[in-house]
Amino acid sequence: MLSVIPSFCHFWPVKRFILITGASSGIGRHAALLLAGNGYHILAGVRREDDARALTDEGKGQIYPLILDVTNSESVESAAKSAADIIGEAPLVAIINNAGIAVSGPVLYVPTDAWKEQLEVNVVGVVRVTQAFFPLLSRRPSAEDQHPRRIINIGSVSGLFASPFVGPYAASKFALEAITDSLRRELFMYDIQVVVIEAGSIDTRIWDKAQSAPDYTGPEYEGLSAFRSRMIDHQKKTSMPVESIGSLILNVIVSRKVRVRYLLRRKKWKFNLIRFLPAAWVDRMIHKGLRARIK
Repeated sequence: MLSVIPSFCHFWPVKRFILITGASSGIGRHAALLLAGNGYHILAGVRREDDARALTDEGKGQIYPLILDVTNSESVESAAKSAADIIGEAPLVAIINNAGIAVSGPVLYVPTDAWKEQLEVNVVGVVRVTQAFFPLLSRRPSAEDQHPRRIINIGSVSGLFASPFVGPYAASKFALEAITDSLRRELFMYDIQVVVIEAGSIDTRIWDKAQSAPDYTGPEYEGLSAFRSRMIDHQKKTSMPVESIGSLILNVIVSRKVRVRYLLRRKKWKFNLIRFLPAAWVDRMIHKGLRARIK
């Protein structure tokens, strides 16, 4: 998957910065360390001071933590100002919108406050961060600065296919697809590409968090709680290593030409086949499986 990295991307004399939200763990943390190891300087968005200290220690002078809560406008604006002070006249070459949460449960029973939190983090937070940091991304300090500029949104296969009981999460990722398309088309006057990575199950702590998340349900769905637990266990066992998405992110940042979308999951052919079957067929298959588990 990883293409040959251009020679200008290895330990150049001028610092080049990348912003990553949600960098305290999982995809964000791995990407921060990987990109730092490839010569970039990382503005790592975290919410806790202990995560900031850990990244500082591991980053070996290449990682600059920012206390950044994507749901809070003041926090984002403060982080953007701190970032401007850190990078000075150096270029910001990429924004990686990675911070996210996953709320699951039947649409009928997930509380509206949980819906609001889901959309505030995964949708409004992406817009908030992109708006605040775009002035740093769009500038080019010198004519010699030819490094590609990228906005990379970490999406999900749930933004392409909405499975039952993940309505809030799927809604947020479908929205991210639309934001990516609109923003890419609006930036025609800039040499900036907007990319979405549609990731399948990645081996991170998100599945441990899912196990302990509230189990919203109702009388119609009695018998499905055990099924939910088994599904989470299955996702954990079949997840792809976090390195698979890290190498893709690096490739998107350094490549001169990139695709609009990158689907990253096992058995892509099977997933694409299901997506293009008539919806009524897919619904019947899903309903048959769920009925068998409710009985």
